[in-house]
Amino acid sequence: MKKRCTNTKEEALTGFGIVILLLVFIVILSIAFVVRNPVTGTGGGLLHSFMGDTGNMLRSVGPATVFSAVNGTPQDVDARYPVPDPGRMGSVEVNVALFIGNMGGVDFDKVRVVWISNGLVETIPRVDTRPLICPGWTIVTKYNVIPLKTANSNDILDPNEQFEIFACPGNTTAAYQQFSLVISPQGNIVPPLVSTSAPPMVQPVIRLM
Repeated sequence: MKKRCTNTKEEALTGFGIVILLLVFIVILSIAFVVRNPVTGTGGGLLHSFMGDTGNMLRSVGPATVFSAVNGTPQDVDARYPVPDPGRMGSVEVNVALFIGNMGGVDFDKVRVVWISNGLVETIPRVDTRPLICPGWTIVTKYNVIPLKTANSNDILDPNEQFEIFACPGNTTAAYQQFSLVISPQGNIVPPLVSTSAPPMVQPVIRLM
């Protein structure tokens, strides 16, 4: 009786192990199939999608700065507004970087900058001339967070680098009106870098917390 009971246990364990091995084998085959046969139009399958997403994720660094719609503000950009109004918000400046641990890079020659406000969605063109005629966005400064190291001269945001981005839409924004600034790397859909309400422009330059 004892011997028969022992054999039954061993057979049960062996059967359980076979089931586990079959499940692992099925999972491996499924992953291999997705990688070799992408279901999306971007190509490269699951592996490519994962690498693309992790290599194209942006975050804002520190508070954003907003400027009233006064020509010449900010001075380092010298923006010119279609309808100047010192009581309305005209533009925003924000530092962007890759998420920590991100090994990819974002080519800012190919990003899409979108301004959303008052129910309108506006794609802002890149403008590198000075003065900057709104609407337009530009890279103001490039930083490297590693001490004594400078950022590359190209427009690819690499790990350890930060870009200061200035953007002004075609229309100014009234106080307390909601607005969002979105910077989308090529082929990606991302949340806004800045999404808040415009403050009363009691000063020409206001830092948002």
